Amino acid sequence: MTAESVEDILVSPTPDETYDASLAAAVPAVAAGLAMVNVVLAVLHAVALQGPARLVMVPVTVISAVLFAGTFLFLRHRRLPSHLAHPMTAGMLMVVVGSSVTTMVLVAEPRHSSTLMLVLVGAGAVVLSLRWLLAVLYLTWGAWIVAALAIGPSEEWPHYAVGLALASGLAVVVNQLRRAGVRDLADSLGAADAAAVRDHLTGLANRRGLAMVGPQVLEHARRQGDAVHCIFVDIDGLKHVNNTLGHSVGDEVIVAVADALREATRATDIVARWGGDQFCVVGPGPGMATLELERRVRDGVMAHSPVPVDVWPARVSAGGAMLAPWDAGTLETLLGKADQEMYLRRSLRKENPRPTPRRAPSE
Repeated sequence: MTAESVEDILVSPTPDETYDASLAAAVPAVAAGLAMVNVVLAVLHAVALQGPARLVMVPVTVISAVLFAGTFLFLRHRRLPSHLAHPMTAGMLMVVVGSSVTTMVLVAEPRHSSTLMLVLVGAGAVVLSLRWLLAVLYLTWGAWIVAALAIGPSEEWPHYAVGLALASGLAVVVNQLRRAGVRDLADSLGAADAAAVRDHLTGLANRRGLAMVGPQVLEHARRQGDAVHCIFVDIDGLKHVNNTLGHSVGDEVIVAVADALREATRATDIVARWGGDQFCVVGPGPGMATLELERRVRDGVMAHSPVPVDVWPARVSAGGAMLAPWDAGTLETLLGKADQEMYLRRSLRKENPRPTPRRAPSE
């Protein structure tokens, strides 16, 4: 278990991953909407078009409607991989573009460029990846130019060229607004997730964070044939600090111990605040001796102690336990053993003895 993998639960996705995931969730709705649009177009083509245009465009729009409807039904039962969201959406939009350009050429009327304008604006709203949006814009303009060349000169072309340019600009503006909204939402959700697994005072993992990552450490160590250790740490005399100097100073003591634990442990160890005045360290291998950890924490705190020594002598109590590679125990088993060892050590030292551990196995 590397330091990076321990922190994976707090790493926000990249913007591109966020955009892909957001669009993947919307693809079924996009497919359903395009299916309904093509049904309407099929009816309009059957009524308004004549001759070869009707014979070609009615089947084309019906087939397109069936394909989009099938895509919608398929995605209702299977989740679309995020990395396929943008290419699939761009492909569906290009089907609409192809259908519109074919209609333009068959009826030889530039007015059907209006459909392409709607496609461009819609692409700006749904295609969150800028490179895929630009690809749709380029292909749409290319198809329109080919259609214009096939139809021939007309006084209406400049009008529709301006319309397409405005639609392209609007698509980019809408896209930027949508990207900003999705990004802000993702940042807010990321902050909420981080708060859910981080202790707000110390910045360490909390119980939930430990419950998420601890089993991964245990499983990884077993695959490597390694042991897993756990050390519970309790701040001695924190109640006296709170009563003497106030809870704000007590919070400073908690932060100081947390910082000392960070410095005393390895990057591969998970350091968590279990709650109140208790901390927990879980990591691969047998771990350091509890007396050595107590000494390192005390030395680290004493270098920048937030309170006088006569009020709090920077003392902590630690108790450790280990699961061997062949031990079938769980993370909860390991936590329970370390907790009991810590209370036993405190009782033997006659400092705030507690005959029964008060640790809850989980939140």
